[in-house]
Amino acid sequence: MEETEKNVLRFHPKARIIRTIGDQLISGPEAAVIELVKNAYDADATYVAIKFAPPLEKGDGRISISDDGHGMALSDIQTKWMEPATSSKLKSRHSPKKKRIMMGSKGIGRFAAAKLGQTMSLVSTTSLNDQGVSILIPELDWNIFNDDVYLSDIEIDYLEQSTDGPTGTTIEINRLHEDWTKERLAKLHQELRRLLSPFLVRSEDQEDFKVYMDLSECTPKTCGFDGNEILGDAEPGSEGVVYTGPGKRIHPFALLTACDYQLTGTLEADGSFKGEFINHRAGQGAQEIVLPGTGIAQKSSPGQVGVQLYVFDRESDAVKSNMRNAGLGDMSANEAKQVLNRISGVSIYRQGFRIRPYGDEANDWLALDTRRVQNPSLRIGHNQIAGYLKVGSEEESNLFERSSREGFEDNEAFMNLTNSVKRLLAAELEPRRFDFRDKAGIARSRNGTFDELKELSELKRVRKFLKLLDPNEQEKAERIIDAESERLSARIEGMRERQRVLEAKSSLGAILAEVLHEGRPEAAYVQNTSEKLQLRLKALLSASGTAKDDAHRFYQKKIPNLKASGDKLAMLFNRLSPLAGGRRQQPSHFYPMEVIRDAVELFDGHHIETSFETEAPGLKLFGHPEDLTTAIVNLTGNSIHWLEDKKIADPKISVIVTRTEEGGHIFFEDNGHGVPQEFAERIFEVRFTLKDGGTGLGLNIAREALARSGASLKFHSEHRSGTLFEIVFPAEIEN
Repeated sequence: MEETEKNVLRFHPKARIIRTIGDQLISGPEAAVIELVKNAYDADATYVAIKFAPPLEKGDGRISISDDGHGMALSDIQTKWMEPATSSKLKSRHSPKKKRIMMGSKGIGRFAAAKLGQTMSLVSTTSLNDQGVSILIPELDWNIFNDDVYLSDIEIDYLEQSTDGPTGTTIEINRLHEDWTKERLAKLHQELRRLLSPFLVRSEDQEDFKVYMDLSECTPKTCGFDGNEILGDAEPGSEGVVYTGPGKRIHPFALLTACDYQLTGTLEADGSFKGEFINHRAGQGAQEIVLPGTGIAQKSSPGQVGVQLYVFDRESDAVKSNMRNAGLGDMSANEAKQVLNRISGVSIYRQGFRIRPYGDEANDWLALDTRRVQNPSLRIGHNQIAGYLKVGSEEESNLFERSSREGFEDNEAFMNLTNSVKRLLAAELEPRRFDFRDKAGIARSRNGTFDELKELSELKRVRKFLKLLDPNEQEKAERIIDAESERLSARIEGMRERQRVLEAKSSLGAILAEVLHEGRPEAAYVQNTSEKLQLRLKALLSASGTAKDDAHRFYQKKIPNLKASGDKLAMLFNRLSPLAGGRRQQPSHFYPMEVIRDAVELFDGHHIETSFETEAPGLKLFGHPEDLTTAIVNLTGNSIHWLEDKKIADPKISVIVTRTEEGGHIFFEDNGHGVPQEFAERIFEVRFTLKDGGTGLGLNIAREALARSGASLKFHSEHRSGTLFEIVFPAEIEN
């Protein structure tokens, strides 16, 4: 029997893959330099020096990057450094000597040199068996990696020799791909400052790795500008123990702790937070902050995250005071705000290095400005916060860097990190700041209720002055004021009615998700079943025997189910009709429990146990039932949000109806965490909300809707075992 020849395919990557990695996966020249800096860190270097040699023009100039790391042997260069996507850093996640957690893992950062220039030379010295060995690649022209050559056919000349010199690596990049202008070098300088974690400014760990930038050859004669102006007052390299070149040390931006409000602590893997809030502007001490977890699963958790958030008010006096307290001297308001703009944003750091582009002036990754547009008095903007987050390794955090080194992959862990930070702002920092600013008279004025406007329309203060007039003039003035007051009152009532329609539509929008959840399956069933009934109709009418019997059984089974789905849809629409904002009838007597049940049952899809109890059987309320519906819908939606957000075990809602001489009382209670005591007075204010993404309208709408029926809504802040609201409604007079 003849043996069958095994058919196999073999792949031979083209040499151009090297150029593609460097040119396409590294986002820009600044990112390329930073990748080479990280490589030096992974090589256990104590320093890395970046030198620019003019003329810094496209097709000319030189960039050299030197470090004193452990260097590379010939085998390392061949099988690790020049091999794309090598897994060496994945297999060993810690550096050999200092046991640093490796910054790189994808095996592409080394090809950043291809992004910077056309040719490259390399000298790397390592120690093998206590003997120094240097490898020299005199010139590597990236153009040899073209479409017509296979990677395995590339040959690169090198020299190998023994040496007594120190270990380390120097890469020289020549014939630059882009002009390095003063603006671009300044941007790189800023990027390097942001790269280094400000958490290490006062830490001994900072001395373990230093970055130097050498622009000493950049003069007005060679480049048209003075490189030292870019580096400013940075310390010279002579202060380093190992590095003795002319470069100046790059220091991270200092933490600007001279802020108005500060929130620091730790986000745990499950989304819980423990830390403290300090209101520097009010001179208050630290307040403990504790938030429960949100039930984030381990596989989608960003792990433990260190949090430091520094928030600034941007009024001129406040921002100038903060800059002065930070040791930056007296500035104009405009200068102080420009400084704040440069350091603003929420940065993410890993192992002492910033993950680009988080924290860039133009990178509002938390969409803070979008949130602020919707609620400017409560929310903070991107240019009001200097935030710093510390995340763990990829294995610890599930946060994976993109191949382009431009941020993290948009996976569940990153989404949970984003939501956790915004939740922290919305639930704690922003409402505390708002509360202080309002009480201090800094915040925008509050919106008054229509009842307050009605009271103002009576012009009581104006009427007091009528007594000072001559009796004849007094009567004439009273008639004029009465007419104007009546006209103003009518105008307010018209505005109130228009707001009623808008509030109804807002409430309707708030439960749209519930409508889709409840109605979509029933509508789909009606549609699909109707099509099947149509197909079987012919068999029922004209067929005989088994086919007719099958069609008959099908109709007997499906018609009741079809009717049930139709009834459910009709009931759903009936429940929604009071919220549609149509023409109102005259106020009348109605049974409250029917209205309450219909409103609460709109949220049945959340499967939260709800109990209904009445201590006043036969009680009738007087007013508009749709006003009660609006209030109950908003109260129920609020309770369900917080019961689910706080992951309350065995969540419950209870409604109890009672009667007193005052009228009918509806007690609406849940078993959640309740409203923090410090915010209890604010919950009815327009735009005030503890929800991220909340409108701050729901409770205000509920209160205003009830007021139109002469009813009131009260929050029992003294109730400590959840949240308790009380509605008092005019009731039918008992005989």
